[in-house]
Amino acid sequence: MTSDRSVRPAIGRLLLNVDTVTALLYRPGPLLDVALSYLGKRNPRDLANLPITEFNRLRAFLKGVRVTIQTARSDRARPISNLVTNAGAYEFEKDGSPTTVQEYYRQVYNVQLRYPSIFGIRIGRDAVFPIELCNIEKGQLYRKKIPAEIGPDFLSFSTQKPHDRLQTIEAAISGPNQLFNYDVSDFMQEAGLQIDRTPLLVQGRVMPTPAIQYRGSSLDKSGAWNVVRKQFLSPKPIEAWAVVNFDPRASGDNRARFLSKLSENLQALGVQIRLPPIIDAGNPNQVADSIERVARRAHPEGKAPTIVIAFLPSSGAEIRREIKHWGDIRRYVPTQCVRAGKWERVSDQYCNNVALKINAKIGGINSKIIPTLSGLKALVPPRTMVIGADIGHPGPGVSNRPSMTSLVTSLNDDCTQYAAFSAIQEPRVEIIANLQAMLKDAIYQYLWHNDGQYPQRIVFFRDGVSEGEYARVARDEIESINSCLVNLVGFQKNGEPVKDGTKVYAPGKKPPVTFIVVGKRHHIRFFPTSRENADRSGNCPPGFVVDNEITGTAFPNYYLQSHSGIQGTSRPSHYIILRNEIGLPVETCQRLSFDLCHVYASATRSVSIPAPVYYADRVCARADFHYRPDLRFGDTDSGIGTDSSVFDLQKWEDGFKPAGLPALRKMYFL
Repeated sequence: MTSDRSVRPAIGRLLLNVDTVTALLYRPGPLLDVALSYLGKRNPRDLANLPITEFNRLRAFLKGVRVTIQTARSDRARPISNLVTNAGAYEFEKDGSPTTVQEYYRQVYNVQLRYPSIFGIRIGRDAVFPIELCNIEKGQLYRKKIPAEIGPDFLSFSTQKPHDRLQTIEAAISGPNQLFNYDVSDFMQEAGLQIDRTPLLVQGRVMPTPAIQYRGSSLDKSGAWNVVRKQFLSPKPIEAWAVVNFDPRASGDNRARFLSKLSENLQALGVQIRLPPIIDAGNPNQVADSIERVARRAHPEGKAPTIVIAFLPSSGAEIRREIKHWGDIRRYVPTQCVRAGKWERVSDQYCNNVALKINAKIGGINSKIIPTLSGLKALVPPRTMVIGADIGHPGPGVSNRPSMTSLVTSLNDDCTQYAAFSAIQEPRVEIIANLQAMLKDAIYQYLWHNDGQYPQRIVFFRDGVSEGEYARVARDEIESINSCLVNLVGFQKNGEPVKDGTKVYAPGKKPPVTFIVVGKRHHIRFFPTSRENADRSGNCPPGFVVDNEITGTAFPNYYLQSHSGIQGTSRPSHYIILRNEIGLPVETCQRLSFDLCHVYASATRSVSIPAPVYYADRVCARADFHYRPDLRFGDTDSGIGTDSSVFDLQKWEDGFKPAGLPALRKMYFL
């Protein structure tokens, strides 16, 4: 754990932003030991003839890592460009004659390779080295996705309670062990600048928490609630359901206990279950066929089941991928996976959490907020669409996979039901390329859900925009939105454009758009000045908003901490209003943002960003499951092409299919 620092402009001064950061480092030393540890093996000979999945996983882990070679004349570390199987037998020409890596080291260096049949590394285009002669240079950051198996440990290590985090930050800029000694900096002295080491005191306010309404009841708590002795606001019945077990360790008795408890909780929450579930064993090697077989038996009339529930082993990521593809793309049937290590406890809390997801996925509404005049209620009338949009980029260092784009739109005035759209585009492009097409589809779904009524206003929340892209996004994406609205042709009941080409909105009457960027990747943190101003975790309470002192002047903006602290120090979200054609006061935007943090369907507490933004993030992640199942790819190998320097969008688009119409009208992505 170390500290991050940056200088930010504010009104009349500069601010030094210091925060703690945590990173993973590659373990320095013998590359052979690191490879064995990563794959969980002990004998180096086990690295010969690795299964392709393990080989690709190791290649993704090691690509770009800098290594030194024991026999090299120089100690300069060079990056790994690829892995080579059976490195000792790799052939090349030396002095015009063919030789192998193993023979070369024996003749030139008098080194007899101990493990010639295991893989080696490639450096540059042609140079191949045995890994037993390679060492990883120290101090290298691991910049890829954190492996799932160490995620909980990394989170536990990196989180600090607010008081402890503040002390760590203060120690970085003052005291005997400070990291940043500005007093002796030549640059600071030449510029005539000094640092005030006292944390900046900012004035904020806490907005009131909205009341949460279930069927026939409401409650008002500080950002958290539960569903005990309550019923969903609008439960949907389960006409038929299917259950598939892919976990060989799950006993029939335990599964029966869980399903009985889940049924009990669903019915207590108001969900009627018409028929008992049809249960069958699934084959992990034939996932789609297994689900199809039991799904066809679930309904006596041969109709699709309302939902399919699947029991997964703890390491069932690939099975889950195929299940979601079957449900989202092939059959448009909602699916719910329960993973080993969680469902066995048969607890009320877990079963209720699953019930929240099931009811939302099958078209029900769990709850809604009772909006205040200055928040969600300010949007109606007239009819207002609230949209969340996001771009999900491939991991660091990955250049041969596309970026995912998503757009999620509200369908009702309470902002409790949403339709979702996704697509792919060139990697790392910050502007949503197909925004007009997705917005057109969103308006049609809004029309279909609202008895032929078109939206009259649009509030657009955009995630995933870096500070340097504000102006470009404000220009390009808002222009795309307005172009779509101005040129939008009316729809018929079948979804086809009207034949006469009549525009939906008369000239000069297009819906006004308020466009707000939601930023999460920043290092601003708030620390209460007293226990009386903190929640139980020591963080600022939900609804704490700051719109002075630390906000810039280019666009109206504010920081909102909308969620209760669970562990560590809560991070506020940064809201930047790039365009406000509706003319909403900033305070109304703040209240609206906070209200929308309370309508996330599968949560029983306010979340850190507005629900449509959160959903858009989930849709981007879910779109990764919408490639053809026969395509296999890791972080550096797509299964479409092996040369990571070549990207062919058309080939990716040929293998990608967004969620089908019946699925996108329900919240399949939860």
